[in-house]
Amino acid sequence: MPAPVTVDFYFSPASPYAYLASTQMLPLQIETGCRVDWYPVSGRVLIEKAGYDPSKATPHSGQFQPEYRRTDLARWARLYNVPYRHYADVTIPDGRRLALACVAARRFDAGQVFARALMKAIFVDGTSPADDALCVRLAHEVAGIEPHLFKPTLDDPETERLHQERIAAAIEAGCFGVPSFVVRRPDGGTEMVFGNDRLPLLKQAILEAKG
Repeated sequence: MPAPVTVDFYFSPASPYAYLASTQMLPLQIETGCRVDWYPVSGRVLIEKAGYDPSKATPHSGQFQPEYRRTDLARWARLYNVPYRHYADVTIPDGRRLALACVAARRFDAGQVFARALMKAIFVDGTSPADDALCVRLAHEVAGIEPHLFKPTLDDPETERLHQERIAAAIEAGCFGVPSFVVRRPDGGTEMVFGNDRLPLLKQAILEAKG
């Protein structure tokens, strides 16, 4: 039996488009038989290390205008039939810390359940501020990780090392932002697909890899 096709899902818990894409990962696995591995990264750090930030380009693209993005995100949520609350009222002191919190949760084998809970808190419940205290509380409530264990892991240099290692892997695979998906074929080849709006292309790449 051939090895299953796997998909590396690179996401930032502070990205609304990554949240929307995350709601489609389980249906994708059911429809295609692939396995999705969730890898948290700081979207800002990934963009900077990839060497290009389209939001800072001149002239400024209309897709980054706040009102258009609000409308666009709401349309995707309606299309997916998933709950979504615009995050304008949510204070995120440090998006990178949220990514590190997801990395820390992975070290307890609770990465996906924690990431889902964190993005729900931000983009569904509108919990503010989305800070260390929220991460510690969610880790305890949804993953059963005791605060006296989770907080030191969040601050552990090894957690940052793992984060940087994953960013380097994402860039090597051709990623330049979030959400990104790297399809790993049974023959060892890879194919990168970027963006929540390209999930149909991701599905096509998976099915072709299976074929």
